[in-house]
Amino acid sequence: MSEATTGKKRLPLRRAGFVIPEDPKAEPYLVGCKCGNCGKYFSPPRVICLNCAEQQMEPAALSGKGTVYSYTIVHQQLPFSVVQVPYAIVIVALEEGCQTHGVVTVNLDSVAVGAPIEVYFEKVREDDEGNDLIVNKFRIVQK
Repeated sequence: MSEATTGKKRLPLRRAGFVIPEDPKAEPYLVGCKCGNCGKYFSPPRVICLNCAEQQMEPAALSGKGTVYSYTIVHQQLPFSVVQVPYAIVIVALEEGCQTHGVVTVNLDSVAVGAPIEVYFEKVREDDEGNDLIVNKFRIVQK
């Protein structure tokens, strides 16, 4: 059954730096912005370019692929956290030249500075209307 026949939607869990297309077969993707003047990418989106100070920022799809720039492993569970410990908080240097952050919840022993990494999207639960609530996470690309 499709989303149109069931009425079920895929929705971001909270304010998200990604887009979930209307087409249920289309994959979600990260979104940032690109300066129309100098071409520099940013994530999250901003109003003014930090490279040339122009206000010609345009929404831009991001590949979600890059390398680990920095990380830390979290062992202390925060109250009401959706993510269970242990997990890694990573800063990702994306292919587009900007950085974003996220979490890695699997294969933590593979997390290392410079490791290839990619985004993926996962259902974490359903809301009161039965819609799938989606989050983005990262995983190390195994060679």
